[in-house]
Amino acid sequence: MKKVLRVLLIVAVAAPLSAYTSTNIAGQTGLISTPTARINWEGTNSNAAMTAGYNYFYNGSGYNVPHLNIALFDRVEVGGAFNAAEGTNNNDLLIHSKCRFSPWSGRGNSALAVGGSYQNLNSSPSYSVGQAYLAATYEAVFFGMEADTSVVVGKTLGSITRTGDIDFSMGFDLNFFPGVFNGYVRWLNEIANYDFLYGNAPTRAGTRGTFHTGFRVPVLKSLNNVKFDVTMKMTDALDDERGFGIGFVFGGRL
Repeated sequence: MKKVLRVLLIVAVAAPLSAYTSTNIAGQTGLISTPTARINWEGTNSNAAMTAGYNYFYNGSGYNVPHLNIALFDRVEVGGAFNAAEGTNNNDLLIHSKCRFSPWSGRGNSALAVGGSYQNLNSSPSYSVGQAYLAATYEAVFFGMEADTSVVVGKTLGSITRTGDIDFSMGFDLNFFPGVFNGYVRWLNEIANYDFLYGNAPTRAGTRGTFHTGFRVPVLKSLNNVKFDVTMKMTDALDDERGFGIGFVFGGRL
């Protein structure tokens, strides 16, 4: 029994809390479109940090999506994104916020957060919706590779939404073969039955749901106060409407 406990302790020590945080399409700390329960720059003892980014998607139509994230007190973040569809006037605005309430201080192996967004959707006709969600994230080791797994359950509210619909997404952020890439390649995967914008989004959840996959390269991972990430993504990868995207994120601690 003592030998077993010793082995478990060694495994626990050998799997440090080292998951890398970055922002999704909407500027939320997250995967590709799914938010996680993490806060950007989490665990760096930073009272304030700012991150800006840009994504371009093409799935038969082109989309330009700049976004912004401001992380405060290592537990709260606010930000927004602007979705500009090429060749149309359907330009959408999203404003989001998130609070990680467990753990309240520091960084834990698991985390819980509540968040929400306001979406001003400039389709024809224009309308607005709001989304509220609960996110749970847990860090574990998958075949020797550290992975953050996240589950999100939420609800989108508005006069045009269906009252019985529930938002759900699940995904993981995997430190891809760390012995080869030394933490500089992360593999992102997620499934969702909703888009980060209720309408006119490049992610196209539709009636079948959607699967997104991609790679995140944290170019400046070794630096503590600055980050520069490059992402390459495939959206709706299992359907005929699949698309491709590329983006970057740049930020620093204030």
